[in-house]
Amino acid sequence: MKLPTILEKILGIHRYATADDIRNVFGEYHNALHWFAFFLIGDEKLADACIVDACSIAQTQTPFFHEWLVHWAARATVQCAFQSQRARIAELAPGYEQSEPDQEERPPLATEYFRLLVTNSEDIHARLDMLCRFVLILRGLAKDSYDEVAAQLGISRSAVKRAYCIAFDTLDTCLLRTRSSLDQDPHNLLVFERSPAP
Repeated sequence: MKLPTILEKILGIHRYATADDIRNVFGEYHNALHWFAFFLIGDEKLADACIVDACSIAQTQTPFFHEWLVHWAARATVQCAFQSQRARIAELAPGYEQSEPDQEERPPLATEYFRLLVTNSEDIHARLDMLCRFVLILRGLAKDSYDEVAAQLGISRSAVKRAYCIAFDTLDTCLLRTRSSLDQDPHNLLVFERSPAP
């Protein structure tokens, strides 16, 4: 959520921000944090408890400080979700260390993959275990290095890399399937292109 973009959007409609504008901006932001937490752990109550909402602690209206709060609120939300699932991630990691290493490098998520993740989050959540989901968020969306993700999760770099390969390939398969269905029914293209990001 970039404040200059939001301001530009608001100013295109009004000369100043209305109360509804502010509610919409912060509502969308809160929903994005909830989406992150729920995608990671799959439990509504735990997801609500994990949200670290920068809106409640922001005291200044300067754009840079606000963006800093938004960024770190997302980081803190993911970290809180991790703390509640640390033991489960530690259980899953050895299985990824024992599997065959994949030499092909997978990049962080491009916009097309991110949209796919949001619009198909339930299906992708069901296909990936918790470790893959955390690695997908930290490596794919936050663009942390494998070493940084390993340090944050307390597991080996090889486990992180293997989990990310699986998560990325799962998204890739979903994208191919989506493109195939769009080729068969062009009316679906509008739905795909207009899918909102959190």
